[in-house]
Amino acid sequence: MPSQETLPAFALAKIQPPRPRSALVERHALERTLGQALQQAKLTLLLAPAGYGKTAALTRQIRQLPEGCALAWISADEDDPLQRFLACLTAALEPFDLPWRVAPEALATLAMGERGLGDVAGELVNALAAAELPRGLIVVDDLHRITDPQVFELLQRMLQRWPERWGLVLASRVEPPLPLARLRAAGELAEFGQRQLRFSPAEVDALLALSGQAAEPERTRALLQRTHGWAAGLRLSLAAGSALAPRRGASATQRHLFDYLASEVLEDMPQALQAFLLHCAVLPELTAERCAQVSGDTQASRLLEEVERRGLFVSVLDTEPLTLRLHDLFRDFLEDRLLRLHPDRLPGLLKRAAEHEPDLSRAVGFLARAGAWDDAVRVLAQRGPELLAVGGGPGLEQMLALFPPAQFERHADLHLLRGLLAFSRYDWDTLFEAMHQAAAGHAGAGRRRDEAVASAYACAGLHHIGRKDEASTQLQALRALDVDDAARAVILYISAWDAFAGERSEEVVGFVAAMLDCLERMPDVRLWLQCANLSLLVGLPGMGALLERFAVGVTRVAGQAPSQLRAAMLHVRAGQAIGAGRLDEAWDWLQRADEDCRWLGRPRLLMTDNALTHVLLHALRGEPEACFRHGQQAYQDVIQNSAPSHRRVHLSDVLAVRARAAWLLGDADTQRRVDQLLHEAAHPWEWASAARCRAWSRAFVALLDGRLDEARTLLEPMAHDIERYRYYAGAQARFMVADIHARQGALDAAAALLRPWLQQVLQCGDKGGALFAGVAVLQRLAEQPWAGRLDAAQRELLRQLPALLGPGHASRPAAAEVPASAVGAPGLEELSEREREVLQRIAAGDSNKLIARAFQLSPHTVKRHVANILDKLGVDTRGQAAARWRQQG
Repeated sequence: MPSQETLPAFALAKIQPPRPRSALVERHALERTLGQALQQAKLTLLLAPAGYGKTAALTRQIRQLPEGCALAWISADEDDPLQRFLACLTAALEPFDLPWRVAPEALATLAMGERGLGDVAGELVNALAAAELPRGLIVVDDLHRITDPQVFELLQRMLQRWPERWGLVLASRVEPPLPLARLRAAGELAEFGQRQLRFSPAEVDALLALSGQAAEPERTRALLQRTHGWAAGLRLSLAAGSALAPRRGASATQRHLFDYLASEVLEDMPQALQAFLLHCAVLPELTAERCAQVSGDTQASRLLEEVERRGLFVSVLDTEPLTLRLHDLFRDFLEDRLLRLHPDRLPGLLKRAAEHEPDLSRAVGFLARAGAWDDAVRVLAQRGPELLAVGGGPGLEQMLALFPPAQFERHADLHLLRGLLAFSRYDWDTLFEAMHQAAAGHAGAGRRRDEAVASAYACAGLHHIGRKDEASTQLQALRALDVDDAARAVILYISAWDAFAGERSEEVVGFVAAMLDCLERMPDVRLWLQCANLSLLVGLPGMGALLERFAVGVTRVAGQAPSQLRAAMLHVRAGQAIGAGRLDEAWDWLQRADEDCRWLGRPRLLMTDNALTHVLLHALRGEPEACFRHGQQAYQDVIQNSAPSHRRVHLSDVLAVRARAAWLLGDADTQRRVDQLLHEAAHPWEWASAARCRAWSRAFVALLDGRLDEARTLLEPMAHDIERYRYYAGAQARFMVADIHARQGALDAAAALLRPWLQQVLQCGDKGGALFAGVAVLQRLAEQPWAGRLDAAQRELLRQLPALLGPGHASRPAAAEVPASAVGAPGLEELSEREREVLQRIAAGDSNKLIARAFQLSPHTVKRHVANILDKLGVDTRGQAAARWRQQG
């Protein structure tokens, strides 16, 4: 089952610093200044061409860091995207138990939100600042390999707020796009270029002595004159007995070096070792197991040890088993040599490298380089959907970009993946175009089941491009097909929304019931997540028991760890509690959903439901400021961050929720402003409910102006109907029309309208829908002389309704104001039993890993408990939380 802990794998060697070589010349001047920089500078930049010893200098220096200094090392790979960079960074920081407030694995999802990289930078900086360490370093080696501009924007944003006790160390061949001039002027940048990194005469003498050669002044002078202190040139020159120097022009230097390596290094090796290195050069890191898989050589372990013994331009990583990383220059040379001598072998080597590669991005990259497009599609189609279940959309998007257009024409699975990515972002235009092509491709290949799934998703796109009738016809045909449960669940889920879009709410229940039958036979979290957006169906006829089934099923499939699926279920629970009129319980469910959404990086798939539920619940609780804030956020999100296809259909839904909230709060100004926006938002492709939304808004404004007859005319069609819109719009209309009748002296008509609803509620208990009519309406109805028109139980129910609204409404006395001085710091009573147990362990000095082992929890769950503890106690660090335990525990 995918979870936040199974985000796309990457080679752990990427976050393991190289082991220092024993035979290194001591470079006292460089080590002294570099050591000072690592201890004091905000940014340390090692900037020089290949072969100048940047990694060697860092490797030696980090071993001399004082005790207690934290080190997070990242070795960049070609075109590391933001998502993988973040995964590497947070994994490298894992040993230091940073107090994350967002799941580290969810930072890539957070980057896609409204404030994007600003939020990611803030979460990273806050976690670093709260780490209780004397000094910490984040090292990014081979930064020049990264081309994703988002990575550099993230680093730039972090540097603006960089915590004082941490340093950033970058090693690169090219100057990174960062505000170096500003940092230089502020004295916050330590720079080490060619001048600082080149060998001095004394260091060349030491290098000669180390290699067993006489340190003669004339020879030292000749070496320096030819190599200019270039570390790689010196090393090769000493090995070959002649001087090698860098030449003008990058290509000339590379070709000269490659020829030199061929004649003086490679050809001096045994044939078996030459072949081993040529074949294994496709691997970023070398282990005996991986090398044996790629080269097919049963002597891989022995040959790898020989490579280490010879010191052939490799770094030895500080891990077991023995893991080597080839120097870029040497790896480029070996691949160049392989292409010259055996160009036909490279594709096969790359395919074997991909076969056992756990990092999906690397595996697809290997196959793309090999031109093995069919294999690349197969691997991505098998493993790609898992990424979406854990917020890995950006990584999937980058992998899809590797495929040329011709491959999309050949492989319908690529279109399907592109469509699923669009579905997770509510980009309906892209969804329709991609799924339409996927369906056509699967049809041509005779894959009828996959054609049906793609066609169903395409219907979701048709709902948003003004072709709803066409979608309904196609879905009817798809439901008649004989397909497996997974395909049928998707078809039924989209059929339910098709019925909702057409205001055929009596059909929704049947589709959702059949969908749940399929899901309950398929405990696949990915499939459940694709069918999880159900909270907006709360209140529709017959949905209560089905939503309960859904919630129970999610708990069984997804467990208790935060996930997008669990958060969707928590929104359903909040909606059910609202429907029952239990606003305090609804608030508890919504707070739990908030915690999950925040921990998961506020994924797009959840945040609309979250914001709209907040708007309505704050309005019901009588909390205007919070209601307005969430309403503005929801409106700005759909205006600024939604795809046009989503905005043109669903803007009216967001505005309608704000209109209903304004009515509840008696906010006349917002009521009129939203009414104007609703009319301006009209679009011919809207769903049928948009007309109902505008009728609602016009009725609210008419009531504000005292035009009771007009308001009654607008509301009566909804008051006499079953629930067809979200959150009990029918019940609200029924009570508001009854109030108009009562105000106009027609109590019999009012009673006739209320009687069936009251009787139904007395039987089933769901009375929350009436609360949306507002406190003034409910109070007036409760005070009417209903004797002879309503029975005693019905009258008592009417009298109870106003008290169910939140304390912010005038129907209930406001809570006594508590002086600020009387409010103490949050106490341990706020914590759950498990959180108290975790805090006790923190106070005892246990790490997250030890806590996880003690309570048989996953490290991910422990991180979540720590975040909750810090939030509830209002503290920033683990040490502060531990102090609170010692004070109050």
